[in-house]
Amino acid sequence: MAYHFSMTNKLLTGFERFRSKYYDKPDSLMEKLVQEGQAPKYFIVSCIDSRSSPATIFDMAPGTFFGHKAMGAIVRPYNQGTALSAALQFTLNYNKVEEIIVLGHTGCGAVQALLENIEDVEIASFLRVAQQAAEKARAQKSDIDLQRRTEEALILQSAANLETYPSVAKALAENRVKIHSWLFDMHNGILQAYHPAKKTFITIAERGSCENKLDFCCHGGL
Repeated sequence: MAYHFSMTNKLLTGFERFRSKYYDKPDSLMEKLVQEGQAPKYFIVSCIDSRSSPATIFDMAPGTFFGHKAMGAIVRPYNQGTALSAALQFTLNYNKVEEIIVLGHTGCGAVQALLENIEDVEIASFLRVAQQAAEKARAQKSDIDLQRRTEEALILQSAANLETYPSVAKALAENRVKIHSWLFDMHNGILQAYHPAKKTFITIAERGSCENKLDFCCHGGL
């Protein structure tokens, strides 16, 4: 089938690069993954923002992580039968994921819409669950601007909400999984993580510097 749209062609040329990298070599990665199956150790909850794709910013090959995307990387409190609850059940109980990462980012459009009380009914309805984070951010006395404070608070709220999912609660109780709250600073190319003991986000990766091993995690909690 021939396609004649320039936008589509961009995807097709990208697919050719993907094939060349992961198929068209002896003992290709995709061949191995298909034959032996996948066994990712990470589950990453991220925003739909095209600039903060985990596969891109962490330079990850296929088979490295499971992913779930939502505006603002929002995790709602548990509700049976949702896409996220099923995905967590599957990855924690059948694929033995060991680390869950809530990955927010700076300059988040969802947070901006939340703070500006967007009138779009569909978007406003989805963002309503994030009001708690916005209220917490507004109550903070800080030199950090409200947008950034809300982005951080929303990541922590989502991490806390993860604990309401039975599969996550069970895995935490059995010490099988860790939850991390991470923030990608898009403006400066910096990765930060919430440090529970210090009660703040600290830099864990930037140009020329990267933590080899984290000795802390966040089990959620505001």
